[in-house]
Amino acid sequence: MDLSVQDPSDRERLIEAAQLAALGVFLPTGMRQRNDRLSIAGAGILTLSGGAFLLWLLNGGPISDSSVSAGKPETLGLSVLGQVEMLITLVAAGALWTSRRAVFATLRQRLQPNPAPESDFDHALVVCATLIGVTLVGLPWAVLAASSRYGQWPIGWQALVGGGFFLGLASRRLGNALYQFLDRHARIEYEEPVDQVVWRLHYLAWLLHVYRPNYLKPRILRQARARINETARIIELNPVPMRTAHWRERSLRKQIRHDHARVAATLRELSKNIATVHTLEQYDRVCDAVLAGAISAAHGNWDELLEAAPEISVISRTVRAFRRTVPSLVLVGAALVIPVLPGIGASTDGIRVLLLATAVLSILPTGDAARDIIRGTLDRALVRDSGSGTAKNN
Repeated sequence: MDLSVQDPSDRERLIEAAQLAALGVFLPTGMRQRNDRLSIAGAGILTLSGGAFLLWLLNGGPISDSSVSAGKPETLGLSVLGQVEMLITLVAAGALWTSRRAVFATLRQRLQPNPAPESDFDHALVVCATLIGVTLVGLPWAVLAASSRYGQWPIGWQALVGGGFFLGLASRRLGNALYQFLDRHARIEYEEPVDQVVWRLHYLAWLLHVYRPNYLKPRILRQARARINETARIIELNPVPMRTAHWRERSLRKQIRHDHARVAATLRELSKNIATVHTLEQYDRVCDAVLAGAISAAHGNWDELLEAAPEISVISRTVRAFRRTVPSLVLVGAALVIPVLPGIGASTDGIRVLLLATAVLSILPTGDAARDIIRGTLDRALVRDSGSGTAKNN
């Protein structure tokens, strides 16, 4: 699908600048594969360390010592080897759940006819197949084993199941963070200071043009807003432009960071405008603004790019960060203060867990898969607790 650029000179310059920027934004194949291997290795090290620590807690650690001190030692009813197998299954299930979209995209890409593999060993496909295979084979056994032995030590089984699934989520997140860190710092050798702005704005303009026929569908609007916010975050946090200034030139580094933050603020304003569009003309105005920014960046005209950008100050950044974190801080403070309040009974663990989980939900992004997991777990726990309370009253 083609972008509607009226001026032929702007069109040629935008295409040329986007092609040159793509050479800097996207690393060579060998470096991408190296970053993939290192990120997978980092996620594996985290999983092994966390799994070993969890097994120590359940077999001789504080959790098992608490059951012994209570007067009736409790066990999981499962050998250490069985616990390891259970942990591997839960970690694979957690990693598969949090990366399900990436796994499906990888499988869909590999199943296309006449693929052009980048190397003989497709480690991404191997990882996806391993996660799916371990989950499909081990999860039914894990469910049966946990359900038949849960009554022997409920706290231990909750720690094993919850900890294993959380390790899978955390390992995937750490792998992504490590890959982005390696990718960002490796691109410094290839990327020019304006490459990210040119490429991201050009790609965003093309995506909004693709979404145009279905612009009134809520799903399309959510995707468009997510792409705009992602582009703003990448442009604002890009470290490459700062490499042109020495670390002692604080005012110059601050000015560069300030300019990119203003571009990101403009994109966030356009994201808000996308959420309130009702006509095709309103949607086209957002598309035209993004396309005009891409053309200005392609020509290197930063004055025109920043002409309508809002001013960013330390106060505005502080207020934005404060608004995002203060609800979770209040909830965490309430969870810590509740046990010491006078007249409060000792059975406040459920309330504290609810407050802490709500604090985590308030700080997570809206599209994060962990929000759905935590919310579903809380709903089930609240329903179970209310059911048990009703049975006691009866």
